[in-house]
Amino acid sequence: MPYYKPLKNVSATVRKRTVDNLKDLREQLDAQLPKKNTAESLIVGTWNIRNFDDNRFNHGPRLEESFYYLAEIMSRFDVLAVQEVCRDLRPLQKLMGILGWKYDFILTDVTHKSVGGNDERLGFIFDKNKVDFRGVAGELVLPPEMIISETADTRRQFSRTPFSCLFQSGWFKFMFATVHIYFGSSSTGTPEYERRVQEISRVAEYLADEAEKSDNNYILVGDFNILRPSSRGFNAIEDNGFQVIQNRHGSNADQTKFYDQISFKARENELQIVDPERDDRVFQFFDAVFTEAKFLKYRSTIRRMVERKMDDVDYQLANTTSASRCQKLTRKKESLQELIATDEATLVYYLKKWRTFQMSDHLPLWLELKVDFSSEYLDYLRAYTPE
Repeated sequence: MPYYKPLKNVSATVRKRTVDNLKDLREQLDAQLPKKNTAESLIVGTWNIRNFDDNRFNHGPRLEESFYYLAEIMSRFDVLAVQEVCRDLRPLQKLMGILGWKYDFILTDVTHKSVGGNDERLGFIFDKNKVDFRGVAGELVLPPEMIISETADTRRQFSRTPFSCLFQSGWFKFMFATVHIYFGSSSTGTPEYERRVQEISRVAEYLADEAEKSDNNYILVGDFNILRPSSRGFNAIEDNGFQVIQNRHGSNADQTKFYDQISFKARENELQIVDPERDDRVFQFFDAVFTEAKFLKYRSTIRRMVERKMDDVDYQLANTTSASRCQKLTRKKESLQELIATDEATLVYYLKKWRTFQMSDHLPLWLELKVDFSSEYLDYLRAYTPE
């Protein structure tokens, strides 16, 4: 259970709003996700937690209450792959403080902006009471023969280096790998799209080869920037022997794109999915928090945020002599004014942009796996005949 006590220190209005939202969120989680903390199963997942948390796009910062909603969702996972953790780790440490002492994390260093990595990290957040980190971690660097070449004159590594760690829960040992694949362009036939497909293909091919040589099961998850099932990017995972978990709805905020995926390549009889016929393993948190019906509770907060940004623009206008700079700043102020000109305009901003920087523009995916094979092993021992 997350650590709620610091909510005593916020205003009564914010505290009541946060508690009401947490109760709505907990009710939805209870209804849609499996129960945690059973010895028989393990809940794994993946979540791109949008730009966490340097406010480089200036639609924030995240409210104090948003950290509680993020932590509430994360607390339902035994091990969760995360993408878009930024350079400054203080927001993550704040989030971990809410999650509580039994949770820990492992992260990469940031990837360089010059290779398209946007100064971001990949990593895992895990429940130490349920999952053991087995001491092996690494970033995937391609050998020369697998280098990415979307055009004849390009040779490159991944924009964000895939990251994997060896974990164990009960009898189940697994190499957990996460990616955040280069997006580039949604137009097929472009070099940027080809680069994306090659990144997906290379990581799946590399890990499939490692899985063949290993005694471990492999789980590959993350933000693949896949627009739809059966696309070249989606097929690149399956073509390399990974089984992809099917979901009938997408994982972006309006659930029209299938950016995020969970897949696995397992040893025979060592990975069993609980309730394998399900196709609804995407959690739509906007059904509980920052809903359209709750807009009025945040209208004044959004207006104050936008007004502070306009004040900053005014300050910059007063301290610049460049005509082109003044024109750019004036256009920026006009755009900001439009966001709060009417309630209708502010509502659109709240739904389409603002709330995705409070939570994310991606939804978490989850999968429950069986990890207790003791009955099967006892049956094996009963029938065992020494050679």
